[in-house]
Amino acid sequence: MIIEITKRFMLLPVSETARPKTLFLRQEGKILVELRLRLAAEPDYIMPYDMAPFMGRSLELSVEPEVDFTPEFADAPDDSGLYREKYRPAAHFSAARGWINDPNGLIWHEGRYHLFFQHNPADWVWGNMHWGHAVSEDLVHWTELGETLRPDETGTMFSGSAVLDEKNLTGLGKDGRAPLLLYYTAAGGHGEICKSAPFTQRLAFSNDGGLTFVKYDRPIIENIAPGNRDPKVVFCDELNCYVMILYLTGHSFALFKSKDLLNWTMIQRFAIEDDDECPDLYPLSVEGERWWVITAAHDRYLIGRFEDGHFVTTRPAGRLHYGRESYAAQTFFTAPAGRRVRVAWNRSPMPGMPFCGSMTTPHDMSLKRIDGELKLCAWPSPEFEALRGEKAEGRDRLPLTGRANDVCLTIPASGRRALRLFGLELTIDGDNGRVICPASERGGEETIMPVRRAEGAIRLRLIQDVHAVEVYAGEGEATMCLAHISDGLLNRVECDGADITAWPLRDIHA
Repeated sequence: MIIEITKRFMLLPVSETARPKTLFLRQEGKILVELRLRLAAEPDYIMPYDMAPFMGRSLELSVEPEVDFTPEFADAPDDSGLYREKYRPAAHFSAARGWINDPNGLIWHEGRYHLFFQHNPADWVWGNMHWGHAVSEDLVHWTELGETLRPDETGTMFSGSAVLDEKNLTGLGKDGRAPLLLYYTAAGGHGEICKSAPFTQRLAFSNDGGLTFVKYDRPIIENIAPGNRDPKVVFCDELNCYVMILYLTGHSFALFKSKDLLNWTMIQRFAIEDDDECPDLYPLSVEGERWWVITAAHDRYLIGRFEDGHFVTTRPAGRLHYGRESYAAQTFFTAPAGRRVRVAWNRSPMPGMPFCGSMTTPHDMSLKRIDGELKLCAWPSPEFEALRGEKAEGRDRLPLTGRANDVCLTIPASGRRALRLFGLELTIDGDNGRVICPASERGGEETIMPVRRAEGAIRLRLIQDVHAVEVYAGEGEATMCLAHISDGLLNRVECDGADITAWPLRDIHA
């Protein structure tokens, strides 16, 4: 079937119960678009796929296995009802439609935070990995700008990072403007369009502040291990060059260095026990000392320094996050006032919605010396507090008035007691300094997070939203993200003996 692209959006009818099919768009035999999706005659939702790069072209459309399907097109998607869905997060970023996972290419640039993210714009399950793009001036309210990186003959677009090439070391800038660089993994071997291509690390650049990107014409790093992926790039003062950390395979990672952001040399390989994927690398200072932190997808972390051209850790891997819902956290390349701001993918599901996945609360990272030991800490960024409504205080029990709420508790560090929140029940084991979340269908076994007892109390901060609860312990040295659909008839927090302070959170879409 030949179709003329005269309107921007191709409307794809998708159903959760339909069998997956593959839609191809070709021009002169070359595959331009390959989408794996659950096309249906009687759809649950219509997914608008942006055809902007193909406007004015005549393309050949086919579907495998062959079905009777003729797409419809529109100048704009039907946004009626958008952001008012039953399980739409009230205080956290979620894509308008489709699946999202890892945050990518985080950068503060020209007064705005840029959040790129893994995105399937054609279905609400994993697949068809594009890079979506959203921007914010306050880390809380986000505007989506559409797809930035699309699959091509090198592969689908897996995770990566962003850098501002301030000195135009790459020579890719023009008109005196520093180019914005996106480093990403081209995940070859996913589908017909790239079935023979290996995983490679690649680059795209922008000369208009991140509105549009051009892909560089060769790999930055060729394939060196099966599935090697997720490049994170940062400038290292100690080495006077840029450093890239890359996931290899198993629990193995590698560090590379570059003077020009184009040509990279490996400087070492190392392992992070019990972790893999999506590494991050950044400096933090505490008590006048500068350290480097390396994290991986499950939030195990290393603290160390660069010495004699290598990263040297000072201790075994630590652990920041407990549970399974927070994943693939990344920090922004620069932030105001030298802050180190981070977000992660919240993997909590949203049943029956035309979207799936959200980002966690943005949080500021720090190193603190706690009980004589350096600890990596995460705490909700102060911008998030702008969503707070009227404060309420109580003891033992407090009603909650928002769809999302910010709750602080001071709990006696003795005995065992239940903490209940919108139907979620946790056990506070004060004698042993633990928070215990019972086994669930998502987790498969109970989740245990250690908490510090100070001055006879355990201090917790809970960020509750429609789909999940985030728990921050003490000064943020331990965190936990839990999938939980809030039961609106149980809109209260209860914990015997606890002093409670709570704020409803305003809906970011209101």
